[in-house]
Amino acid sequence: MARVLCVWELGSDLGHLSHLRLPVEVALQLGHEVFLAARQLDRIGTVMGDMPITCLQAPFKQGSLAADQAAFPSYTHLLARQCFSGVDELEMYLRAWRALFDLVKPDLVLFEHSPTALIAAHGYGFQKVLVGNGFSIPPQQFEVDAPFAPFVTTPRTPEVLAGLRSDDGVLLTVINRALTRSGLAELPSLVDIYSQADAQFLMTLPVLDHFGPRPGQRYLGVEPPTPRPAPQWPPGSGPKVFAYLRVFPSLEKLLQDLQLARVYALLHIRGLPGALRERFSSEQICFTDQLIDLSAVAEQADWVVHHGNHNTMAGFVRAGVPQLLIPLHQEHLFASLNLLAQGCARIAYQDQSSFAQEIADLKSNPQFRQRAAQVGANCPDLASLDAAGQIGRTLQALLTSVCQ
Repeated sequence: MARVLCVWELGSDLGHLSHLRLPVEVALQLGHEVFLAARQLDRIGTVMGDMPITCLQAPFKQGSLAADQAAFPSYTHLLARQCFSGVDELEMYLRAWRALFDLVKPDLVLFEHSPTALIAAHGYGFQKVLVGNGFSIPPQQFEVDAPFAPFVTTPRTPEVLAGLRSDDGVLLTVINRALTRSGLAELPSLVDIYSQADAQFLMTLPVLDHFGPRPGQRYLGVEPPTPRPAPQWPPGSGPKVFAYLRVFPSLEKLLQDLQLARVYALLHIRGLPGALRERFSSEQICFTDQLIDLSAVAEQADWVVHHGNHNTMAGFVRAGVPQLLIPLHQEHLFASLNLLAQGCARIAYQDQSSFAQEIADLKSNPQFRQRAAQVGANCPDLASLDAAGQIGRTLQALLTSVCQ
């Protein structure tokens, strides 16, 4: 029996834990002892249920202020803002992560969106596996002298690329100074944060990959949504629209335009003020506080509205459902741009003054439904991806020496 440690450092959606659920299940079935160091302990039960795992608090950057992520041109800037702000701070996080590694003594570590943990793991002999979607596992194949993981919205002009390379050097210096203070070897490049991994479980599909399809890379797909109560739609024969949202600046405008469009809408909105619920509840618009079975929604809805959450998006893509996407940050935006390019979605923005045009397009233009059906039909069948089998074979190969 081996010790398997799963770590999750960045992000707040349940999708991060969901990416770890299947590897945890497989590791337990293989007879291994599993530990989970999570950013948010209160979310573990929702995803992992009563699986026999040992839970620990993951170290992560405390008290970080919200930033306009539209200003982040590359992964370098995300790391510098969301993981640490200087050598002293990074050194403390490295010490915390290494203390956790020394406490658990893992034979293998699964890293879900955990860049600081990966920096701290540099030099350890345990097996390392990256887990996540296309955003949390940046590409690791670049041209010589290319900057580290520029985002798809970043211009590739010579001036911009030169600035990105300069910023890469600044961040690498910060990281290596913290490593040196800790008595550790320096990293040759930022790519080595991720290239040290022995394997990766890319839990997405090529059409949803935030950095674009990766030739030769094996995708493991996205697990179907967890079964939940069936949707209870407002009575009526008009278009059925489902929304899975949180409060955002122009929410009231969206509700007004849905009301004017005479659609039959079922809305789950986290943090919805009581005044808005009371104002817009009607025979055509219903609100629900409980999570709904998204597979059933996909079978019944004419189109859906959400923020571009990866796992939510994946289920509707596979089902061929048109989507109105209102991104809240860059990860949402990049995946949304993929669907926009495929012609099966519209993108709106969280502060725009009207959603009437986007709603009219999805309500009246049959091409969105046709393109969504084509994209869904081109997605590989989950059985053919054999995610559980691939994960099991990889874990067994990496842990062979430990289990003998």
